[in-house]
Amino acid sequence: MLRSISESAVRTGTSIHLIVPAEIKPGMIRAMRPWVHDYLSTPVLREAASARIKNILHVRRLEQAAESSSNGMLTWLARLENLTRYFEPLSYDASRSQDDLAQRIIRSRSGDRENPACFMVARTDGAAGLVCDIYTQGSSGVDRIGSEVTMPEAAIFYLIKAEEGATHVNYSDRGGSLADFQAQFPPEIHQTIGTIRNMTACRHGEVYFVAFNYGRPVTAQDSLFLKGLALPGSFLAVVAGDVQDMSKSFLVMVKTLAMATDSAGDNGAHVLRMNEYARALAESMDLPERFVKALSYSAQLHDVGKIYIHPDLLEKPLRLTHHEFDLVKKHTLLGANIIGDSPLLRTAKNIALTHHECWDGSGYPAGLTGDSIPLEGAIVKVADVYDALRTMHTYKPSYSHNDACRIILEGGGDGLHEIRPAHFHPAALQIFGKISHQFDAIYHAAP
Repeated sequence: MLRSISESAVRTGTSIHLIVPAEIKPGMIRAMRPWVHDYLSTPVLREAASARIKNILHVRRLEQAAESSSNGMLTWLARLENLTRYFEPLSYDASRSQDDLAQRIIRSRSGDRENPACFMVARTDGAAGLVCDIYTQGSSGVDRIGSEVTMPEAAIFYLIKAEEGATHVNYSDRGGSLADFQAQFPPEIHQTIGTIRNMTACRHGEVYFVAFNYGRPVTAQDSLFLKGLALPGSFLAVVAGDVQDMSKSFLVMVKTLAMATDSAGDNGAHVLRMNEYARALAESMDLPERFVKALSYSAQLHDVGKIYIHPDLLEKPLRLTHHEFDLVKKHTLLGANIIGDSPLLRTAKNIALTHHECWDGSGYPAGLTGDSIPLEGAIVKVADVYDALRTMHTYKPSYSHNDACRIILEGGGDGLHEIRPAHFHPAALQIFGKISHQFDAIYHAAP
């Protein structure tokens, strides 16, 4: 029977204290030890027993607080690790990060008294109002039950501001009634959440993080735990926003440079097509998203070095002399020098330098072969040859889509420019054959 009672006590978090006769044998004490937390022997003095039990309960509360703090620290570390491990400012998804935060905060099962039932993220709208997302536990996980709910910045939010960082409130803390406590919240919250009994909250910049209806009275420790979970993601969202703003300015400058140095005379259509060709090919090769993104803005700088090559030479209608061709080939080295050593332009530099290299070693400027050619350069080579074949120049006619594909996949040319399949990265060439219709669509869609 004692074993059965002990098992039930473990499930409910109850401790067992046994009163035993003074003459009990030591062997019986040892036999009961696995299921009993403490013993009192007869005769039991009321005062001594009361003090003993108070001490035991105090130790129990300390153990529970230590366990809660340990679990909280593990949750915080897990969220921080998840945020920092996968943080990529240019593709940071604030909404997904917010959903992950809600998953970690809201109670995961009925009867869970430690975690809140609801969680809200509220952002100021610049006009004394808030735009809020509200979460609660659903049948298959945490659900967003309110999205972009608008409400006024009511009294409770001014309290959060005044607390400078984090606050916690139980409806009974100041002796008021449950009804009085509800009056501090906008009706829009009640319509979504219902009756509110307690809350913890913190604020970072113009964003509030609020957790409602824990299964027990809330404490300062709860509000600090909420703050510890919420602030890293909020801070990274600000960093990502700043980086993305700078990235947009950077991409505008890259595009301007590419269009200013485009020798095709088509108002930049060629360089914009190069971005899209390269993106389509890289995506179809299942390359990493970060690589595809860098490629899709770097390809347009492939011929930036031609700014130093005289236009008459680039559009000469007759075969170039060896000396003239040597001058034209320098645009690869000149382009790499123009782009420089910025980490943001490392892909662009590789493209400018190697997009005329050939898989079989017959290209320039270094005669690289096989995998020694950077993949970005090999991909842009396919795109550049296709677009060159499709576009009319003074020294060559334009080819149809089908003819351009045939020349690339099977070999051919016009006598001035001989093209062979051995010039191209085998995987890139194979994928080009499968998605060449996308190249045709890009060619006709570009302005």
